[in-house]
Amino acid sequence: MTKGIQTKQAVIERITEHIHCYGFSNTSLHDIIAISGVKKGNLYFHFKNKEALVLEVLQSAFNNHQQYIAKHTSLYSNPIQKIFAMLDAVFTYHAQRTFLGGCIFGNTAVEMADKNPAFKQFIADVFHQWTQWIATQLDTAKEQGLLASRTPTQELSHTIVAALEGGIMLAKVSKNASELSAVMTTIKNLIQWYATNKTNNKRKHNANKTGHHRQSSGAGI
Repeated sequence: MTKGIQTKQAVIERITEHIHCYGFSNTSLHDIIAISGVKKGNLYFHFKNKEALVLEVLQSAFNNHQQYIAKHTSLYSNPIQKIFAMLDAVFTYHAQRTFLGGCIFGNTAVEMADKNPAFKQFIADVFHQWTQWIATQLDTAKEQGLLASRTPTQELSHTIVAALEGGIMLAKVSKNASELSAVMTTIKNLIQWYATNKTNNKRKHNANKTGHHRQSSGAGI
């Protein structure tokens, strides 16, 4: 790794926490220079402007988030357990931060989605990848017979992400772990409902078919 790349990476790492807690608008060039320890001229050598820097900060944060989640979910082969491991990992991450700053991606969505197309697209991609990862696990669970065949995987994956972001925001405000814990429990219970009702749904379906067959036979006599 060249010295230039090392300097650029150091700037991104040092400024990430400030962006996480204060966002784009409340981060000035003076803040960036003071926190990174890099002179203004050197800063513009590595980044075109503040927008470019913050987008790279967000990309780095997303890469780290992906690695963190993969580390926890790779321990399981069962797709439902993978989702539960993801939920537990998210909770642990925010609890260890005492819920300071909330979700850097959710924060950016609230602050920048209506102001800057580049930020809007980046955050849209982040949430799309997150929901699709969950949907893939749910689809796999359906294929393996672990969830009811009628489980609405796309809708459920969006609901899970929306609930998580809401729970993270509530915990950020209250600094109370129970706010996020309650959301995690509800999500797990919802998934378990589709898991425990798969057999009942099949039996009910078969019973309805049998009843319909008997009615049809009776009508034909």
